[in-house]
Amino acid sequence: MIRMLATLSLLGSVLSAQAAFTQLTPVLSPSPRAGAIGVSDGALLYHFGGKPSSTTELNDMWIFDGMNWTDVTPSTGVLPAPRDWYGASYDIGRGRYVLFGGRSTASGGNLGDTWEFDGTTWTQMSPLVSPSTRRWGAMAYDVATGVTILFGGENLGIYNNETWSWDGTTWTQLSPVTSPSIRGRGRLSYDLTRDEMIYFGGRSVGVALGDTWVWDGSNWSETVTANAPSTLGVVGRFAYGMTYDLLRDRHVLFGGTRNGPTLSDVWEFDGSNWEQRTVSGPLTRTGPTFAYVIGLQKTFLFGGYGGPQLGDTWEYQTTALPSAVPYGLGCAGPGGGLALASTSSPWAGDVWTATCSNLGPTSLAMEVWGLSQSLLPLNVVLSIAPVGCNLLNTADLLLGPSISIAGEATVQFALPNNPALAGAVIQLQIAELQFDPGGNWIGLYTSNGLTMTIGAR
Repeated sequence: MIRMLATLSLLGSVLSAQAAFTQLTPVLSPSPRAGAIGVSDGALLYHFGGKPSSTTELNDMWIFDGMNWTDVTPSTGVLPAPRDWYGASYDIGRGRYVLFGGRSTASGGNLGDTWEFDGTTWTQMSPLVSPSTRRWGAMAYDVATGVTILFGGENLGIYNNETWSWDGTTWTQLSPVTSPSIRGRGRLSYDLTRDEMIYFGGRSVGVALGDTWVWDGSNWSETVTANAPSTLGVVGRFAYGMTYDLLRDRHVLFGGTRNGPTLSDVWEFDGSNWEQRTVSGPLTRTGPTFAYVIGLQKTFLFGGYGGPQLGDTWEYQTTALPSAVPYGLGCAGPGGGLALASTSSPWAGDVWTATCSNLGPTSLAMEVWGLSQSLLPLNVVLSIAPVGCNLLNTADLLLGPSISIAGEATVQFALPNNPALAGAVIQLQIAELQFDPGGNWIGLYTSNGLTMTIGAR
């Protein structure tokens, strides 16, 4: 049974929240630049090269730990040629930053080389087969299959829709039954929850595209959405930043352009539809470094082109995080000590779930919801409650049965999709009523409590 409390609107929410940008002020930063691709190893953000002016590119490597930028460009050994608009990913399985192609003024055009960086040294790879020279290709690491995927790109005005994989030794051109049309200047974003990649829009022969595609590891499929990133009602976007926020389960798209001015709007994709967010902060720009760092649970933005090249650093995340924290102690019934635990995060708009284990074979699980924690020894008021079985909340919201199967009760609570509920707190406990064969109560046992704080994406 999925519950929704009508009284939830009366909880006295503390703020109206959603994800927002905050500008950071690191002591040291890369110089202003655009056209670089941000990737993460899960702990750090990696930023290579980019374009500081209309006639030059760079080949330095920087890492960001959430507070400070550090230049980790090797002082010895061979470095990749300076470039921008390359493809990049981080191969988590092998611990390597992977770089392919891009544009280099110093080299006279676009590139088709493959490099790897192990944190200390650059190594140019020499695969027997390789994608053709190109810029504007999109790359991401496929965690499920353990390879880096490259899609699309452009060279000498000719776009393609090729899909390639890199396993650390060999490039392999894949042959999906379905593919997006030819294009470049989009981004691939790997969805860790669904084990798939998202590619939005891009550009083809001067046209901004606005379709959404999913790569499942072997084939492409288009997802038709009710909304999509647009400008003045016209769908289409390229040269944006995009990444997947694991904490909030959203693909986040920032900025870019649609054959016109640079943009600064934010759109988020939840796996089925795009939603524009009301966000302020960074200036309009194309070609920013933009990546989510799992260990820091934040997305970071650096630089891009917004008239001049930019060199600012921002973080993006909600200020209203959800939590479900256990408190108090349960007591032992016929099936053992009752243990209540959260199995999902209580986001506004989601169904929050929790489970209580060790229920007896002939018992009824009752959900007890309250606004505040309390401590009432039940044996004082009910003789069937053993000493140590306590009511741990005020029970002023709801009492009701829960689903009980094979000694486990499942609680499902539909939270209204209202950001104004951010910060609202509710208490939950499970009470177990044990019956004899005649249907009479013979015991009342209680679990620990859970304090649920509602978060807003």
